[in-house]
Amino acid sequence: MAIIHSGDIVYVKRTGYRHFGIYTGDAQVIHYHKERNPLLSDGIIAETTLAEFRGSSDTIYVLNATTPAGTALFDWLIHRLAGGDVELFSPQETVMRARSKLGEHGYSLLLNNCEHFALWCKTGIAQSAQTDYLLECLQMLMPPLPQNKED
Repeated sequence: MAIIHSGDIVYVKRTGYRHFGIYTGDAQVIHYHKERNPLLSDGIIAETTLAEFRGSSDTIYVLNATTPAGTALFDWLIHRLAGGDVELFSPQETVMRARSKLGEHGYSLLLNNCEHFALWCKTGIAQSAQTDYLLECLQMLMPPLPQNKED
């Protein structure tokens, strides 16, 4: 397991998606917490134990890890979402931003999910590479719109 610092974006791999949160120290994570189906039910931003966040996943990953692999993934994600020129909040500010959302509802798979939340806490940009990719795939499956023919 990677070394985790307060203010880091952490994630676990679940079946079909990644679940994100902000590590706050003392084995605690702030994230969209759901008691039922994570893809369908509403969630609440809550601070839970690292073990509860991890669930059945065996590994916790640090998105903004300072290892070469971690840095490359985070840099790629920031470049994909924001063109690469993003100023990061300090670890303290990141945790403060996460705590400011505690108790908030409003989960939306496509518009306001755990990845949107975690990236917003760290960068101020609420986007999700996972949902962007899903929408791109769905767009490729859609039939083209009919062309207007002028008489």
